[in-house]
Amino acid sequence: MNKRMSITVALIVSTFIAVNVHLLFSENSMISKSVYVTKYERMTPGHFKEEIHKEGLISPQETFTVYVGNDETIEQWLVKEADKVRTGDEIALLQTEHAESQLAAWRSEEEGLLEQRNSIESIISNLESDRWSADDSTNANTTETLDETNIEVNINVQVSQDGTYAQAIAEAERELSEINRKLTVVQTQLTQNSARPALISPVDGTVANVNKFGTTLATELYSDAKLVTSYVSLEEWQKIEVGDSVRIQESNLNIVIEGNVLFISEVPATDDRWKQAYESLDSNERKNPLELYEILIQPADELSALPFGANVNAEITVNEADAVSVKIHWLESYTNGRAVAYKLDDHGRASKTEVIVPFESMNRAVITDGLKIGDVVIYDENLSKYRTPFKVFLPFPLELPEKENWRGFGWKNYIKYGFLE
Repeated sequence: MNKRMSITVALIVSTFIAVNVHLLFSENSMISKSVYVTKYERMTPGHFKEEIHKEGLISPQETFTVYVGNDETIEQWLVKEADKVRTGDEIALLQTEHAESQLAAWRSEEEGLLEQRNSIESIISNLESDRWSADDSTNANTTETLDETNIEVNINVQVSQDGTYAQAIAEAERELSEINRKLTVVQTQLTQNSARPALISPVDGTVANVNKFGTTLATELYSDAKLVTSYVSLEEWQKIEVGDSVRIQESNLNIVIEGNVLFISEVPATDDRWKQAYESLDSNERKNPLELYEILIQPADELSALPFGANVNAEITVNEADAVSVKIHWLESYTNGRAVAYKLDDHGRASKTEVIVPFESMNRAVITDGLKIGDVVIYDENLSKYRTPFKVFLPFPLELPEKENWRGFGWKNYIKYGFLE
């Protein structure tokens, strides 16, 4: 009888426990539960930056090429590499008997350049007009071709894709800038003293190269104004924008020079001396050799203390925000700048909240929307198993005073607050 009673009691107790466990822990349980979470953070304000560190080279803001057709035109060269020149200085004297034909060639070139400039200005005007007047729901089809300058702009995209118009306009404006440089050179030559025909410098600058032989004789001049040239990968190109702030530093400079991104190329960099020099400084490997794009950085102050070709370090700030942040691995469903975090609501329960993550900094996700200062964010790898909102209890915060505070409090105070009150 005692044995049967014991078995019966054991079965009843086991059944009771099993039913209660099912009611308590099953997915359909209506009984509220509390989850013990050990990892949590209270959101505090911070200033965050995302920076791209690049090698840079001091380069001229503008390069001018002054040239003549053949060596019979030159009587005497007056400059050599590294010479400083001012606007209007003579670079080379011309043979008197060839001077008139050379002046006629420059006049003809000026006419052609002026026509090209008018045509490109018309293209830019049409593109800007189409850019702002096209309807978002229709396709914009614009084709502008200029044979003389080898520019062909083709657009066949949704107008909402504003970047395509911007790219076409930027390329046309760059070609326009090149034509204006050539015009400056030619028009400078046409203003010279006919009694003393010569090649004339169109700019204050430095003689970079003198080509005294061949079918075309030329002098390359660097303007005094200096920029920083660098090159970026496709991933970096997608983050950098014109106007981004830059910090420029060189080991021999005692100060940091501020600047900003002036230009970002839309096409892969050509294999010129600046690209070759950069590649010797850059240790990153690229699978695609074309995936390198030129950027130009405009310093706020003159770089007179550094020569052309000097290597500098550039820190480009591509994102900046005053916000809160959480550890990256605390987020769920993190993709395309959006994620899910768990925070405590006003009743101490954990709830999911969608957050906006524009960038990361120091292994933390910067949150600009979805969390605010003072929110408590929690993390446990099993939180996704629970239906939110659910109750949470956290470890009791433990703070131990410093050893000096223990001693300074005094034994009388320990007795008073520990036993008498």
